[in-house]
Amino acid sequence: MELFMGLLAGLLAVFGVTYVYWRYFYFFRDPHRVITQDESALVSPADGTVIYIKEVLTDEVLFCTKLGRKISLQEYCAAQEFQAPCYLVGIFMHPTGVHVNRAPISGEIEKIDYLQGKNLPMTLTWWRAILGLKPYEKYAGHLFSNERNIIGIRGRLRVLVIQIADIYVNKIECWVKEQDRVSKGQRLGMIKMGSQVDVLLPMAAGLTLNIEVGRKVKAGESIIAYYREEG
Repeated sequence: MELFMGLLAGLLAVFGVTYVYWRYFYFFRDPHRVITQDESALVSPADGTVIYIKEVLTDEVLFCTKLGRKISLQEYCAAQEFQAPCYLVGIFMHPTGVHVNRAPISGEIEKIDYLQGKNLPMTLTWWRAILGLKPYEKYAGHLFSNERNIIGIRGRLRVLVIQIADIYVNKIECWVKEQDRVSKGQRLGMIKMGSQVDVLLPMAAGLTLNIEVGRKVKAGESIIAYYREEG
């Protein structure tokens, strides 16, 4: 019995130390990233798994939740105007991943909108991503209700970066302000303790996607699209 209690105490101590290290040190790491010099490349705004790529052809976005629910593009973008047709790319950020978000393109921060919400857990999305169960966003009610911060960047293209909070999130941090100039791969902010980041890209002539659902991406390094102006 004493041996069992000793082993249990040891395991609890190891778990406690591991949790404290992850919670207060490892989670906040911000590793150096090598940003591509290719001007035509757009980079990922977040580390994680690509859980959906949606072609939005009208003002309605269909999410593969249990009820096949739809949401309008303008409602999803809050006060920011963004016209269809466009691509909506969702990147789920795993609890063990880097949670610093970066600019997909160089340009000016045109508009920032913060939208309060009722935060629902992303646990089912996390497990579906881990287990490879598609569609990953099935039962993802957080896409409709959770707190979010929307950053509009106007560069060679206009893109939106949408930081979406989890129920466990302490804070969405935004490190830029309107009219700031940012470089591709520059840090935009951080979502503490679990989250998702979406990016909206116009379906413009000369834009080609360079990702697929299920792919792992790194903020600032992974190229998610190329934009080569025609002519």
